Amino acid sequence: MAQIHPLRALRYTSKAGGIAGLATLPYDVIPPALEADYKQRSPYNFAHLILPNGDYAGAAARLNGWKQAGILARDSEEAFFVYQQTFPAPGSGEMLTRRGFIGLGDTEDYGTNVFRHEWTMSGPKQDRFNLLQATRVQFDSIFMLFPDSDGEVEARLEAVCATVPDLDYEDHERTRHRLWRVTDPAWIASLQHLLAGKPLLIADGHHRYETALRMGQPRTLMTFVSLQSPGLRCFATHRIVHSVESFDPEAFLGRLPNVGAGIDPLVSPPGHIRFGLAMANGEFHADVPASADALNVAVLQESILTPLLGITPETVTAGTNLRYRRTREEALAEVREGRGQIAFLLEDLPIGGMARVSFAGQVLPQKSTYFYPKLGSGLVMLELDA
Repeated sequence: MAQIHPLRALRYTSKAGGIAGLATLPYDVIPPALEADYKQRSPYNFAHLILPNGDYAGAAARLNGWKQAGILARDSEEAFFVYQQTFPAPGSGEMLTRRGFIGLGDTEDYGTNVFRHEWTMSGPKQDRFNLLQATRVQFDSIFMLFPDSDGEVEARLEAVCATVPDLDYEDHERTRHRLWRVTDPAWIASLQHLLAGKPLLIADGHHRYETALRMGQPRTLMTFVSLQSPGLRCFATHRIVHSVESFDPEAFLGRLPNVGAGIDPLVSPPGHIRFGLAMANGEFHADVPASADALNVAVLQESILTPLLGITPETVTAGTNLRYRRTREEALAEVREGRGQIAFLLEDLPIGGMARVSFAGQVLPQKSTYFYPKLGSGLVMLELDA
């Protein structure tokens, strides 16, 4: 089963300045305005490495320069890093805490110990491959989930989090990030023993993991979080349909089952999956018959996108007719401002259901999940050749 390992990490030193001016969100959730803000904060901000805008050789040169200047340095001892995020939940504002730890996991094909939950797209994988090939450093960890029904791993992490952290900062989304470096061999061995019999499920980082497979990395940098973590949250990713030729909103509406006016409440009735829809002719909901264990993203693809709109999984992979938005407001604006033909609003995906089908080998459509908050980037890095 899963094999995990400590690492001698590459990390920022005190010469770089405070971590709040250096750390970022993961590369794929940084919009242009935030990228500009990050890069203005410090000449050593992590965005200068992970967002080279096609200049991969330039990123490698910056990286090497920072290492030579002592801005980045490799730890002298192997360690796991306990990682805690405290954050207000979107919408409710409830303060939640999510704990995990950062280490290495064996890089292997899907289906035995490592499982995926969604398909990937070719463009992001090529970008990350080019950057990894040029720099030989894995900058971002893969967000991995594991079952911990007895809470033994969570208890060990919680005990470490009661001590003074090695790193502590709050980001622009009011998420507080804290990190503890643990080098004790007995503690490391106990964690390895607890994880040895557990399967791993990728929450975020499918593109980066498949890049690691392509690179032939024996081990990959991962952040491990319990599926039972009280702070684990997964929110919906809404779908925007665009550029469908000869699209007729009224005709499309007539082909949907159980249509009603309005998008609220977005709660599925028994035996159905409810989708909210916004189009030029108004806002509606449709209740699609489905089994009790069906997941909305799969039902949307199989019952609506492919048969009614001709948007097949291959079309989705190509990115021709579908975009994604994290919030309801962003999704509705796409239609109201004329950029989209349909906004499909989805309920949040249940983590237990997603894990169940993923461990059984089912792969969901792209962008099926949005785990929040994102992991901090720039805290721990892996040198491939060290």
